Amino acid sequence: MSSSGPRKEIIICTAVFAVYITAAVIAGLHHEAWSDEAQSWLIARDNNSIIDIIKAVRYEGTLPTWHLILKLFQIMGLKYEYLFVVPLLFSSAGVILLFMTDAPLMAKIMIPFSFFVLYQNAVVARQYSLVFPIMMLIVLSYKDRYDHPARYYAALILLGLTSSYGVIISCSFLLWDFICMAQKKYRERITKMFRILFYVTGAVMLLIVFASIPPSDCSFELLSYSFTDSLVTALLFRIDSMAVRCIILVLYAALFVYCFRARIAQALVIAVPVVLYMLFFYVKIWHTTYLFCLVITLMMILRDDPDANDGKACPKVLMPVRICVIALLGVQCAGGVYSVCTDYMYPYYPSEEVAEYLRPYVDSGAVIDRIGFAGVCVQPYYDSNIYSNCSSDKSYKIWSIEYPDNKLSSPKPDIIISSASLPKYEIFSGYRPMEFKSRMIFGFSEAEDSTIIVWTKETDI
Repeated sequence: MSSSGPRKEIIICTAVFAVYITAAVIAGLHHEAWSDEAQSWLIARDNNSIIDIIKAVRYEGTLPTWHLILKLFQIMGLKYEYLFVVPLLFSSAGVILLFMTDAPLMAKIMIPFSFFVLYQNAVVARQYSLVFPIMMLIVLSYKDRYDHPARYYAALILLGLTSSYGVIISCSFLLWDFICMAQKKYRERITKMFRILFYVTGAVMLLIVFASIPPSDCSFELLSYSFTDSLVTALLFRIDSMAVRCIILVLYAALFVYCFRARIAQALVIAVPVVLYMLFFYVKIWHTTYLFCLVITLMMILRDDPDANDGKACPKVLMPVRICVIALLGVQCAGGVYSVCTDYMYPYYPSEEVAEYLRPYVDSGAVIDRIGFAGVCVQPYYDSNIYSNCSSDKSYKIWSIEYPDNKLSSPKPDIIISSASLPKYEIFSGYRPMEFKSRMIFGFSEAEDSTIIVWTKETDI
């Protein structure tokens, strides 16, 4: 076999990786972190021990994995202005692992520039940047999972440590493994070590679930957002019509069934639980990172499955399906490039601008209060808490009923910070509003109102 083919693929992948890194760095250097990114950074910064970080994260409704990673980078001297380096490192690792899989060359070219891989997980510094590289580890270890179960189950544990979505997907893989162990045709291939690690991984998942249960005084409310809106918007177009959304989701489901028709039971067992979780419990648009990565993963691990029988597929039917998949990836790539360009031209969040505006007031000892969560984005630009109505000495928001931040520290503080989405309370009477706008994007539309209002007492004008 000629070596020109592999050499050509290596050259193409190297070029793709170089362009990917360049685009992500350009976006990262211009990206202004929003409150969720700042919250994780502050939890890591303001707590000195692992135990303290774990205790603080219990109020976040998530796991401390990302915060501990940030703590490590802070110890190494990483500045907040270069926070994007952390997610970029993990996403870049995911792209390299993608190149190591036997995915088609077209997939290796397009997936790195998808919205989730290029922007949402490489520039926005949240724990979702861990998902893609771990999913690629699952792809690389899946075919040999019976012979080398340690690598496969280690990847599932890592995925479970990212968030509740990761736990559900890992448990879905475990459920399929359990089904396989009960079938005769798999029993000869399943080793004793595979069974042992299966039960060990299941036990670890249970421990992760118990460790992530919020305290009884937690004030954080998990809101169930529209599943159809979030999932359709994940295709990067805002569609307001419920009828059109449902039609698109039906077509999307039909495409899913056709692509996995030879192993549809396995695909459904692995994919349906996380869909149900999003449908009935909690989903925001960026959480669909897990669905995107999961579908990509399933396509890779089931594509060359020896038990699948795709030989009867009609070429006239298969070609339109391939065109649809390429078109969906094309939309993702367009969304990724659009997001990078938009973040270059406009601030993703007005964090730094607000921080600079407040600096003279902070230096003069003015009384500054925060209402809501938006003002957290300012705190990383200061070494300590600047808000007088936050009773804790921590800079981040503590989602506890013991630390409410919707009450003012005095009848008329000098400055009040809120988001534009909050109602115009009567307490704002006698204050001059200063709006700081930005474009918090998700694909080809804005994800939500990202305007921050700084209310300055009239006597200070």
